[in-house]
Amino acid sequence: MNCWSRRSFLSAAVAGAMNAAEIKDPVTGRKVVRYASPQHETHHYYDIPPWDPAGRRLLFFRMDASVDKLTALGRYPGSLWIMNTDGSGARKIADGIKGNYHVGVNQFWGPGGTTAYYTFERVTTVIDLATGESVKVNTPVAANRMSPDFRRISCVRGSEWGIYDVAAKKYERLVTLERALALSPNRHLVVGTASALQNTRFSPDGKRIMIVHRTNDDFPKLVEVFVYEFESGQLRHAAADLHHPTWRPDSQAILFVRRREFDNLQALWELDLRTGRETRMTDDHVPAGHPSYHPRHPHLVGTDCYGGPMGYGVALINTKTRKMTQLVTIPSGAKPPEQGDERFPFRNWGLWFPPRPYLNEPRPVWNADGSRLLFTSQESGRINLYVADTSDLEKI
Repeated sequence: MNCWSRRSFLSAAVAGAMNAAEIKDPVTGRKVVRYASPQHETHHYYDIPPWDPAGRRLLFFRMDASVDKLTALGRYPGSLWIMNTDGSGARKIADGIKGNYHVGVNQFWGPGGTTAYYTFERVTTVIDLATGESVKVNTPVAANRMSPDFRRISCVRGSEWGIYDVAAKKYERLVTLERALALSPNRHLVVGTASALQNTRFSPDGKRIMIVHRTNDDFPKLVEVFVYEFESGQLRHAAADLHHPTWRPDSQAILFVRRREFDNLQALWELDLRTGRETRMTDDHVPAGHPSYHPRHPHLVGTDCYGGPMGYGVALINTKTRKMTQLVTIPSGAKPPEQGDERFPFRNWGLWFPPRPYLNEPRPVWNADGSRLLFTSQESGRINLYVADTSDLEKI
């Protein structure tokens, strides 16, 4: 069952505390809290906060104890949980659902931290955390993420994108795949290949949203971004040939990873939406997966690294100095194994050379003020949650 009665919800409220152990990163000396658990656990995605709006609780998906080894595409039985950031007050809020290692069940917080949303079998449910009552969200497209002001929910699937108005309880389709294709300067790359709209991201000021359009092949011929303006309803093509775009805190630029065709090395790039100018932000090769700006200091970028000199941990990139340094290892101080072939010390659009020692991607996500950074690691044999203390970055 994924709809709980009030009695069963409250009886599960006191589930004990997780073992929140503080450890010290042996390479960087940084303090890291590991929420130790014998089960696999994961947050949503790198730019969807697992913290509630007050920054006091975490929302995460926990796979059942019977789940051992994971695959990238597998869906596994589990439950949805919340807990205080010190590991206390852990409680189950939804059960009888299935999720994956990458995004769990697409869970995110509602306004004020009084509700939580998740999607199972393409149906989105909102849970009242005080009563345990759950209600299906009436959208033809599953919910993707909440706007910064908590008034809108972005809903996307391959053929369309739209907005669900939380107060009005109404969905409106705003962009179709056909409209995006008509505006794309790269539509010739889609000939003979299916493509989809996916991975929408609200700008921090809530006035815009980016929509990723990509071909459905494993080695995508095309990944591009469109930007939709809510006030005018205008959709425009922004950038292409990229990976995991994210907003700058002032909502005026988009950051992404791009690889060079002639040597396959990757770098961070920034697109200024006011001028349309693209700027390379780093000198070093950045084997990055999910870069994101520090919320208060946008010259600092945190990203997980897939191999390369930073191991399989989290790196910090200072765009003023254009240099990359180790922020967190994973967290035992592990470094990448010797590469089987020096041509491939990086992740290249879903292909791994050589295979990673761990399945999961750390997918770091900042809290609201950038003083903490949550990520995951499978180093212990299970994917667990970790939070690094990043308060010292205020001095950089």
